[in-house]
This record gives sequence, C-alpha cells and structure tokens, in this order.
Amino acid sequence: MGSTPFSSFLSALLLFFSLLLPVSLPPAQAAEEGCVRTLWPLFDYRASAAADYRVLHLLGPLLKFESKGAEREFALRPLVYRAVDGEDGRFAEVLYPLLTTSRSAEETGWRGLQFLDYRARHDEKEEGSRFTLFPFIFSRRGAGEEKDYFAFFPFGGTLRDRFGRDEVRFTLFPLHARTQKQETVTEHWFWPLFSRIQGSDESGYGIWPLWGNSRKEGVYRKNYFLWPIFFFEDLNLDGDNPRRIRAAFPFYLTESSPDFSRDSWLWPFFGHVVDRRRNFEQWDLPMPLVRITRGEDRQGLRLLPFFADERVGGQRKRWFLWPIYKIEENRNANYRFRRDRILFFLYSHQEETLAAESVPYRKRVDLWPLVSFRRANNVNHLHLLSLLEPIFPEQPGLERNWAPLWRLYQHKWDDSGNSASSFLWNLYWRERRGEDRAMEVFPFFRYTRQSGAGTDLSLLKGLFRYRHDGDGGRINLFYLPWPLAWGDVAEVEEGT
Repeated sequence: MGSTPFSSFLSALLLFFSLLLPVSLPPAQAAEEGCVRTLWPLFDYRASAAADYRVLHLLGPLLKFESKGAEREFALRPLVYRAVDGEDGRFAEVLYPLLTTSRSAEETGWRGLQFLDYRARHDEKEEGSRFTLFPFIFSRRGAGEEKDYFAFFPFGGTLRDRFGRDEVRFTLFPLHARTQKQETVTEHWFWPLFSRIQGSDESGYGIWPLWGNSRKEGVYRKNYFLWPIFFFEDLNLDGDNPRRIRAAFPFYLTESSPDFSRDSWLWPFFGHVVDRRRNFEQWDLPMPLVRITRGEDRQGLRLLPFFADERVGGQRKRWFLWPIYKIEENRNANYRFRRDRILFFLYSHQEETLAAESVPYRKRVDLWPLVSFRRANNVNHLHLLSLLEPIFPEQPGLERNWAPLWRLYQHKWDDSGNSASSFLWNLYWRERRGEDRAMEVFPFFRYTRQSGAGTDLSLLKGLFRYRHDGDGGRINLFYLPWPLAWGDVAEVEEGT
C-alpha cells in the first residue's frame, strides 16, 4: 500500500516519541533481555529481544504499535485497527463494526455491517468477485456466464443463487419480477398483488390477498382465500410423509402427516403437537406462556413468567421469574456446559468442563458494567470496567477496538504463577515471569529483579537509582549518568 498523509503523520508521530525515549529516561542495560520505558500517559514502550517482540502505546490506550516476528499491529482506537502478517496477510477495521477489510493470498474482502459485502477470489482454484450494497446493488463477476449477474434495485437486473432462488429477474420493481427455482418459474406484476406460476406439470395464479391457487400433479396443491385467513395445502404428495394443512386463521389450524400433527385453536391460545418421528407430545395453553412437553427425549413445563424447565436430549433450559434468572445446560458423555444469567446480561456465569476433569477448561463471569473474568487455555483475565463485553461476549473486534478504552484495571495470570497487572493504562503496573519481578507506580517508584541482572530500584524516574547484582552495586543521583559503584562493578567501570 502506498504512503498517505495519514500514514505519514503516524510515522512522524512515532519518530517523535522514539526520539523522546532516550532523552526522558535513564539508559537501559544492553544485557537485559527485556526493556521497559514509560512516561505516563504519553508513552509506554516494552520490548523483548528473545521473543522478537516490541509494543509501544501512546496516550494511554489510544495509539498502539506492536510487532512480533513478521506480525505487525497498529491501532488508533476506536477509529482504526490494522494487522499485517507477512507479505500477503492484511486485516483492518474502521470504526468497528462499521467496516472490516481483509486480504490474503487467496481472497480480498470488504464488509460493512450487514449492508456492504465484497469478496474477490484470486487463487489458482477459483477467481472472480462478488459485491453487495444491500438493498441496492448486487453483482458477481468472473464466475462464468451462467453464474455472473448484476442488479440495481429497484430499476432492474438479474441475481443468481440468491434469496433461495436459482434466478431472480426484475424491472422497475415492484412493476415486474420473475423468479426461478429448479423448473418452477413465478412471475409477479405489481408485486405481491398479481402472480403466475409455470413449470413441468405445474401451474398457478394469485391475486393477493384475495385468492390464489397453484398445483403440481402428484406433488402439491395450494389454495388461499383472503390470505392469511383461509389457506389449504397438500404437500409432499410424492414422498413418504405427505402433509395436509387446513386453516381458518386465527380460529383454527391443523396440519397432519404420518410423522407429525399440529392443531391450533384461537392461535396462540391453544395448541397441540404430536411428533411421532421424535416421539414427543406438546400442549400450548397459551403459547409461549404455558407449555407442557412429554416425550422419550424431550420433557418440559413452562409457566412463564414464574417458572420454566425444558429439556431436549442433553440440553436443558430453566427460567425462574422470567427474565430474572435463567440456567442453560448441555451435557453429554464427554462434555458439560452451564451458564447462569440474571436479567439477561446483568450477571452471567459460564463454565465448560470435560467429563474426565473437575476443573473447567473455559470459564467466563460478567457483572455488567463493572467486571469481566474469563479463563481459556489455562490463562485467566480479569477486567474493570466492562461496558460492552457482557452484552456482546466473544467479539474479538470489540476487544481490539473498544474495550481497552474503558478498562481501568486489568489482571492476567496463568497456572504457572506468571502474572501481569495494570491500573489506569500502566499508571501502576506489575509483572511476574518465573523468578523475575517488575513493577512501577509512575512517577514515584519502579522496581525490577531479573535472573542474571540483579535488582534495579528507581525513585522519581531516576532522581535516585540503585542497582545491585552478585558482583556489586551502583547508585545514580539527580539523573546523572555517572554512578557511585562498589565491588567488581566499580573495578570494571574504573578500567573503562
């Protein structure tokens, strides 16, 4: 991608802070495996040569530059997030979830909410592009003459393999439209008022909502009158489970077949279902408030808003004083899942456990808008505040673009004792990796202890700095680079 004024501004900003780093802080030891330099809230720089890792935060959580090997990340929250992985991988989000773009060796894509969608394939197996700006533009190119299409709604065009139809053609919609599914062709004039159906041994006409009739010999028959009040259908006549539907809605509706039957009176007040294939029987009195289900693999009693307990196989759902308290469970021979919720997302506790283990391998607890906790891959995360995560859980885009802006406190730890904490975007931070320790309370106090590097204590960002290892120690005063040294350290510095 070429240089733009925006990228040039970011490069200049990064250069400015990079030049500011050595001026503002005491020099780091070259022998140190990791490097941490901070001037809160302007910047926070951390690097590990062993892991080929660097991350720079500017202005708290607002700007982020991160690199690890061939991977690069940039974030200007909440406006832009961009990730690069090697030569071919590109991924970007603009004001998430407004716009998302991606590029790989096989595909390029753009997606904007549910309205904009663009995909272009450019690998050896498949080529072509597909573009949608819903509900106005629909296009596909490069897939072959029989699959290519273009439509500009409502003026005219053609769509293929969209909206459950093999082909859709329209001109000045709703003036005229033509749809095809297999051998069935349906034409509409002033949709949905007038329609005609044609096909192999198939025909039909409709003047909606007054009257309609269609049939295919030996397959189906459909009729309606003053739709949706009266309709009569005979379906799947050529199959093993023909269905018969009769309705005078909402007074009466019946559906019957060898596998299934349904009757409803004064819908939704009274209903009865018998499913002989799945072997259960159900009564609605009225739906969805009162429901009784009895069967071999399905049981349920619903008395909303007071109580509900329904089970389908290993899945079970319970409500107490809906919508106050809900329990969801899923169990089988190898897996157990349970989620408890109060007022939908006000409080949620979720656990996933393997049957052979007693400790959940995945866990999540949310108390909106204060706290979120999650455990996955033997790593625990605790966050304060949590404004949107309980409402939209498991959304990586939200984690990248929005959540860091309001997380006042973060704590992460694993089963090996390693941990990292941060308050107010590293105004206070603390890390532990094995026997190594590091912490800072900006600008008053900073302390590190590393294996092989000894202890480093700094007050007021270097007004007083004390370092000590097995060979001796040194003290720096008033930000001066010349230390007072003793032990083997002093002999080395005198020799130099």
